[in-house]
Amino acid sequence: MPKLYPDRYMKKWMGEWHADPILMGVLCSDPLQRLRDISFLGAIDYTALVAGESNEQSNRWEHSLGVAAITDFVARERQYDNEKRRHLVAAALLHDIGHAPLSHSVEPYFKRRLGVGHHDLGEYLMEHDKVLSGVLNRHFDLSLIKALIAGKAGQDWGGDLFSSPINVDTIDGILRSMVRFGEAPSLDPFTVAHAAFLEPDQSENRTILDQFWSAKGQVYTNYITSTMGVLADSYCQDYFESNQRLLTTDHLMETEQEWRQGFPDLFLTLGALRAESQSLAREGGGVH
Repeated sequence: MPKLYPDRYMKKWMGEWHADPILMGVLCSDPLQRLRDISFLGAIDYTALVAGESNEQSNRWEHSLGVAAITDFVARERQYDNEKRRHLVAAALLHDIGHAPLSHSVEPYFKRRLGVGHHDLGEYLMEHDKVLSGVLNRHFDLSLIKALIAGKAGQDWGGDLFSSPINVDTIDGILRSMVRFGEAPSLDPFTVAHAAFLEPDQSENRTILDQFWSAKGQVYTNYITSTMGVLADSYCQDYFESNQRLLTTDHLMETEQEWRQGFPDLFLTLGALRAESQSLAREGGGVH
């Protein structure tokens, strides 16, 4: 399975973040570490649409590191001062901490049922997790972190990195999805980021951005909104809709391993969907 970021790149970024005790406080916080066991593609990660049984790169932790690496790259290229760069990197690291197990697959249900989404939960954790809130309140402007994540910060603070149609979250998300689906991206995240944020008006960079938009469309058409992708997401929401007493706000803060233990029949059915789609693919029926 190809890697979206060569090891040497991630070692470089991780080494620099580890050398910053303030960012280390963010990196080591429980809400961020929990994302190691939150699937990036949600229920789709349990279907035959993905390449292989599992992939260590397909979780929200790895995605958050990728978004932070792209953010740090642009911040340094723009020669932002250390305070601004640190706020941007922290926002990138924390942008997904409110994701429940199975990511977006179950979110439409619990937003209807419980009235909260992953952005709400993320802000709650930033305010109430004892260790993380301590780091943020001592060393950051928490309102700015929230505004960056929500795409509401001004461009003078680098807010365009999060609010632009092609943003740091989307760049990593689409290219990471391609790798997970067994595709070989013709673009790398830093090339797209350079085209989007540093020299967007150059003709060759407009071509790169057009290629990225095309790749995004293919990811959604061929996988995310394919028959199997929609079926997997719909099953998860129907499962909890039919068992409304099962899911509470506390469950949203758990890991996927805890859900596999707490809701074993949900994951058994996802496994059956995977087996069925693999059988269809072998018979020539496809899974799209």
